Amino acid sequence: MAPHLQQRLYEFDLFRIDVSRRLLLRQGEVIPLTPKAFDILSILVQNRGRIIGKDELMKLVWPDTAVEENNLTRNISSLRRALGERPDEHRYIVTVPGRGYRFAAEMPTPMTGEVVLERHARARVLIEEQLESDPSRQPIPPSKASIKERTSWRLIAFRLSFAALTCTLCALTAWLYFSRRTESMLPPPRVVPLTSLPDRAECSSFSPDGNRVAFSRHSDSPWLSGIYIKQIGSDSFLQVTRSATDDCPVWSPDGRYLAFSRYGYQEHSVYLASALGGAERKLYSGAPAAPSLDWSPDGKFIAFSAANSEPGSYSILSLAMDTLETHKLTQPPAGYQDWGPAFSRDGRQLAFIRTNGKLTTGEIFLISASGGSGGSGGSAGRLTFDDAFVLSSPAWTPDGKAIVFSSRRNGLPTLWRIPVSGGSATQIAQVGVKAIRPAISLSGNRLAFDQPMSNSSLWSLDLADLGKNYERRQVTASKGRNGTAELSPDGRRVAFVSDRSGSVEIYICSADGSNLLQLTNLGNPGTTGFPRWSPDGQKIVFDSVLRERTVIFVIRADGGQPRALTDNAFDNLNPSWSHDGRWIYFTSNRTGQWQIWKMPSEGGEALQLTRQGGFIGFESSDRRFLYYAKTAADPDLWKLELENREESPLSPQVHVSQWTSWALVDKGIFFVREATDAHPVLRYLDLASGRVKDIATLDKQPWPLWISASADRKFVLYQQIDMLVSNVMLLENFR
Repeated sequence: MAPHLQQRLYEFDLFRIDVSRRLLLRQGEVIPLTPKAFDILSILVQNRGRIIGKDELMKLVWPDTAVEENNLTRNISSLRRALGERPDEHRYIVTVPGRGYRFAAEMPTPMTGEVVLERHARARVLIEEQLESDPSRQPIPPSKASIKERTSWRLIAFRLSFAALTCTLCALTAWLYFSRRTESMLPPPRVVPLTSLPDRAECSSFSPDGNRVAFSRHSDSPWLSGIYIKQIGSDSFLQVTRSATDDCPVWSPDGRYLAFSRYGYQEHSVYLASALGGAERKLYSGAPAAPSLDWSPDGKFIAFSAANSEPGSYSILSLAMDTLETHKLTQPPAGYQDWGPAFSRDGRQLAFIRTNGKLTTGEIFLISASGGSGGSGGSAGRLTFDDAFVLSSPAWTPDGKAIVFSSRRNGLPTLWRIPVSGGSATQIAQVGVKAIRPAISLSGNRLAFDQPMSNSSLWSLDLADLGKNYERRQVTASKGRNGTAELSPDGRRVAFVSDRSGSVEIYICSADGSNLLQLTNLGNPGTTGFPRWSPDGQKIVFDSVLRERTVIFVIRADGGQPRALTDNAFDNLNPSWSHDGRWIYFTSNRTGQWQIWKMPSEGGEALQLTRQGGFIGFESSDRRFLYYAKTAADPDLWKLELENREESPLSPQVHVSQWTSWALVDKGIFFVREATDAHPVLRYLDLASGRVKDIATLDKQPWPLWISASADRKFVLYQQIDMLVSNVMLLENFR
């Protein structure tokens, strides 16, 4: 029988490519790919061992369309993530600099079923021929008695073996039939809303019996905010606490209590309350940190995130419920934050998230729940390699074999499942997009998640007539995010960041919102930002994540390809220009701490400026000082004398909620101080007199707290939330 000439299946390592069905599988499990990514993979595999030029590859994948090279690069990156390649090792897809790509994985020689059968048959014939043609290998004829005896025992053994094999096959067939029938008889997974509130219901947690869900609610009405409990299937709610700063409730293993975070500007506390409501008890208090926490399955410990002595750094602590003593479980690298702890169901492991200081990348790590053999920040193992941001605490499946998490790894945030043993993550398709903060019931048949919906827009505040009612005007808006804007030096154009195209890119428009131009096409899912105009208005500098590190780029304001000014050995971010355009100030963790540096505007050797910490800075108009936010979280504003490098806090002290909520102008600083019980107020510090003046009350909450101002103080840009709603959803019959 002639073998088939065309191969439709390819196998390498744990993967199989089914060309006819256009599927990539890992150990039988489908790995989702976009159509173009699958086309690229098929071409590379079918030409394995050969270098395929980028131009050739683009013509094969996009035969009738003119596309830019970054479309190919983005799909290659997506393939590498799907194949589980780490950023520093390309086992399957190898980049050949200046030439193209090559598929390097070893594959077995392709065989069709017919060829295998033919070879087996031919081998059998050869063996029989050898036995017949070689007299020395012919068996000695046995006696009739021995033949009869041997035949009898062989017959008995054959019958017993056949009976055992039949029973085994019957049992296996029955098990397969009933298991598949049971699974097919299960109700299909379906998503239903647990809450339908006009504000934000989020951060849910299942009771031990899986019938009640605790969540936090944040409303414009303070008396409606707090921790709530809802019985699944009921329309009524129980409000346990009344505070706008309560967040992230978790149940005690016996279902009697709730632990939660109470988050303030100067304090992060862990509280305990009865699940029936009533008095609250403070268990811990410290500096502000991420609010998420978890309760160990044995009820003895609560894990939470706490601020370290180094500014902007968080570690995971364990709080003993009997003594209220804390024990440090993790020790992140300088400038990183550990948060979002989640105990495995057996209580032996702890999953958590480790992010860089700018919150542009975050990955899931695993550690012993005791913190390692040393008992003080044991070694943590990295589970994900997404080059993206994990948005909320992970959740363990009941069998402890997988973790569910929310990530922007493919653009919009949705839920993914990854084996604890490592490998590729698979998307939980039933929840759709925009799904964060997963929680799984102990029985495993219910998965809860938050479904946020938000729109933000850019607004301009005209300050030309001081002391009067300032005119507010919307500059630009679309579904999703629009923000982090800056006016050009002549005040005629605005550079800003938006995700209206599906990825976060930099746009330019006129000051009135017209003449919109998409400047970049990087395809980064949420990690591009902070554009800054050069003094002559000809260039824009910005930062963006490139292979897990934040890199500074510069691009012409009229378009073109961005050019990297820093490498990705360390994180380099928050760029700004000197007034003469010769230097770029930026923040880097290359010394192990966030400090402010400067480098030539065309790139080159960098010079460290601050020694006591610094996260974002701007040069004064007289070029004598650098004003900067000292830390990323809850910072004070400082100044650096550029000549003698003396660092000192501003006087009077200016404390802002976020490192983005201030703007330096010619003779002062605009800043916003967020308030929990009132609308935020735009203020102005006169640097000469030291006086602070309230300028305007912002009608709606800016988010994030980002402002930018023209050098002549006539205009202030800010980002405003137009809609921010979140509800808790249930995926029933999850499996």
